[in-house]
Amino acid sequence: MVITKIEAQKKKGRYNIYLNDTFAFGVDEATVVKYALFKGTELTKEQIDEIQHDDCIQQAYQKALHFLNFKLRSTKEVYEKLEKLEFDEDIINEVLGKLHEQNFINDTFYAESYLNQAKFVTFKGPKSVVFDLQKKGISDKVIQTVLEGYTLKEQLENAIQIAQSYLKGQKRVTPKVAKQKVKVFVMQKGYSKEIAEEVVPFLSFEAQSEMEAELAVKEIATIYRRIAKKYEENESALWYQIKGKLYQKGFTSSVIEQAIAQFEMEKAEWI
Repeated sequence: MVITKIEAQKKKGRYNIYLNDTFAFGVDEATVVKYALFKGTELTKEQIDEIQHDDCIQQAYQKALHFLNFKLRSTKEVYEKLEKLEFDEDIINEVLGKLHEQNFINDTFYAESYLNQAKFVTFKGPKSVVFDLQKKGISDKVIQTVLEGYTLKEQLENAIQIAQSYLKGQKRVTPKVAKQKVKVFVMQKGYSKEIAEEVVPFLSFEAQSEMEAELAVKEIATIYRRIAKKYEENESALWYQIKGKLYQKGFTSSVIEQAIAQFEMEKAEWI
């Protein structure tokens, strides 16, 4: 078979190859140069297969480069992107090998960059970092090596920072409840239980303490309205039930007694 025509496509850098006056296949400019394709060139079936295979690799390679142009990607991300574009597995693997050789894909560097972002931007804990990197296909060996760069001191500093920010939105709970919620929040962000415990002494619960008495009085009024009728002939049982429910909500004995005294004086306003 002989190339009888080479025609530029609308897409820049792509060409149509005609064999024996019939369209045969499209190729990239790099493929045209590599195989010295020009009008009059004779091609065997084997050569055509090789050219098409090579061109497919070139297309996949260009797609991968475009995908990598926006931000760092892991090997798994690039593989899944090319797979979604319906390239064959052997083509994908060959392209990935080329990208690794050129250092366009480097899972260790990717993991290091992700950890730096977690430490200095998103303030994620190590457990979240591990989970996220595993989703990106990073090997456990690489992850563990990279995590050595996240010191306990850095973890504690970051955990304190996110805890302080979180605490600003927890003003209408008791200090006890606030401490519990902070620890849960810190652990949800990927930090260990030990780090979550260490965070608490570095926080100020002054805002919660200032609101505690007011919250307790409101809770008493709510509970009182709900159960007073049931215990109208047994006032001691009524207050026993109210105190129990307040303890469950994290109020201290001193605050409860203070709130009860205030409620008794202002009962007419609450009931």
